[in-house]
Amino acid sequence: MENIQEQPEVLIARNNETGQVGAVVGQNPDGTPRMADAKTAKLSDLVKFNKHQNPLEAFMSNFLRQAKNPSLFGFFKIPADQFDKIGPAMSDMLQDPVANADLLKPFKVDVNATAQTQEQTAQQEQKPATGIKLAPVNPDNIDWATIEKQWGINRETLEQSGALQQMVYNRKSPQTFTLHPNFAGEQFEVDARLSFKQMPDGSFTLAPHFIKNEPQLDVPFKGYEFTKEDKEQLLKTGNLGKAVDLTDPKTGEVKKSLISIDRLTNEVESVPVDKVYIKNHIGKTELSMKEIGVLKDGGVVHGKEIELNNGRKFTSDLQYNADKRDVEFVRTQSLKQEQPGDNTQKEQRNTWVDAEGNPRRITKWKDAHFSEQQIADYIAGKKIEVANITDKKGQPCTVYLQFDKEKQRPVTEYKYTDNKKVVGVANESATQYAVNNQGKTNEATKNITDPIQKGQTAPKNEQQKAQQKKPKGPKI
Repeated sequence: MENIQEQPEVLIARNNETGQVGAVVGQNPDGTPRMADAKTAKLSDLVKFNKHQNPLEAFMSNFLRQAKNPSLFGFFKIPADQFDKIGPAMSDMLQDPVANADLLKPFKVDVNATAQTQEQTAQQEQKPATGIKLAPVNPDNIDWATIEKQWGINRETLEQSGALQQMVYNRKSPQTFTLHPNFAGEQFEVDARLSFKQMPDGSFTLAPHFIKNEPQLDVPFKGYEFTKEDKEQLLKTGNLGKAVDLTDPKTGEVKKSLISIDRLTNEVESVPVDKVYIKNHIGKTELSMKEIGVLKDGGVVHGKEIELNNGRKFTSDLQYNADKRDVEFVRTQSLKQEQPGDNTQKEQRNTWVDAEGNPRRITKWKDAHFSEQQIADYIAGKKIEVANITDKKGQPCTVYLQFDKEKQRPVTEYKYTDNKKVVGVANESATQYAVNNQGKTNEATKNITDPIQKGQTAPKNEQQKAQQKKPKGPKI
């Protein structure tokens, strides 16, 4: 049976109430299996499964969730390459499943066990970690004192930033950190993404992923040489778009794997296909077993209509990213209905939110870098102060930044240095803010090209008065 399980498989189903037997070719809207005559059906018409892929899990999950009475059906797996021989015989045996129970037992799918597995999976999917299901690293077993001494970063910083929550699941930090390593008695400053690396004695150490100028695509990667088309694809989308054979440098084992580029560090990353885990939903949107199969092969699911848990809707191309260990939006398009004659382009990407509609981590605004506490406050929806920056016309000011859940982006309020007691734009600075930051004018300043000063509502000299003869601009 071990060899049989390694083969692609197909399902034979039996309706226990009507006695109908057939090969599974899909799924009906009510969740019941769509079947074809097992004696005449073509193998090419059947849904094929592989034990290393999630389509079978997705099919059973959808079936158990949608079917009004799952116990009405029995399922039996057989090797796809033996369907022509075994399929017709199994169809006959299923006419009397009680008498042939012993013969059918090795092929029977335990629906009750599958239901328990799906319930456990659903509980795990509610946890913050997504992607590959791996045993998490226990942060209490990490030598934090040595890490802080070597790299100048501590556990508290990683916890407050939210990075530790990702790193314990054997993934990189979602952002870069500034490290301060010591080499030959001299301290350096370098930016890197972080992950944990297991040592031969079972302990874990910090593994920095330093930023490279460009991806190294001209040299073989784990035995695979990139073609010209491969390089163009990786540089264009960040994903290779197909599964290729890679050789593990430690064991020499060859596995089908997906390849992507780390967009923050330019590292080439890979993950074996048999370790790719894809949830059967994104937000409130279900993924079909066919779509999951396409994603696991590195392909793109085009034009998928997505509804996030917060109710936001859009269409997007989806693709699995080996660096993120998760499905990503390749591009998005608003689902807002177009009016007749409206030919404007609706396509856009919202880079401020993640797949669940939550604010993404940002590390700076203009040229001002945030502290880890500011980043944590921003993600939590709090208003943060960004001091010592300039507006679009070079005037010094302070910005108050906060993520707006309704607009799905950060919103700003300005405070100028000579009006410290005012949060937002003071009345006497309203014209200054509108002209300098929003490109607007009022009647008295409509053609002034110089930065407007605080309290200024009219030309301040003869040169600015002369500029009023130019065409009018938008009013405020």
